[in-house]
Amino acid sequence: MTSLGVIKWHQITISLLIGIALGTTFGHWQAKSYLHTRWEKGGMKQHMLERFNRELHLTAEQQKEIAAIFDAKYPQMVVLQAEMKPKFEALRNSTQAEIRKILNSKQQEKFDEIHAKMENRWKAHRKFFGSAR
Repeated sequence: MTSLGVIKWHQITISLLIGIALGTTFGHWQAKSYLHTRWEKGGMKQHMLERFNRELHLTAEQQKEIAAIFDAKYPQMVVLQAEMKPKFEALRNSTQAEIRKILNSKQQEKFDEIHAKMENRWKAHRKFFGSAR
């Protein structure tokens, strides 16, 4: 394979890794915002209860008990998300730093451009969906 072919595969691999890392981060933030918004409005809990009822044919008492379980566990989910966010950020940042180290200066410029474009898209998406970073 020519050196040009190797460079293209490296770029594809790097782009893929960046996409996975950043996409996972975005997914986490979006899910957190979505979970909190939907849960606070009763939408997600209600949706889950309706689905369980539809598929499991729950009694009224079972619905009450499951709703109570959801309500009791929700604060724990919020705490866990808050604990995981800094750990995930650190992992994402270290991954990017390691990738950046193996790139030459021209590739680093392109890497930074790709990252900036992705960040701008996510900011616009978060703004649209009301999610804050």
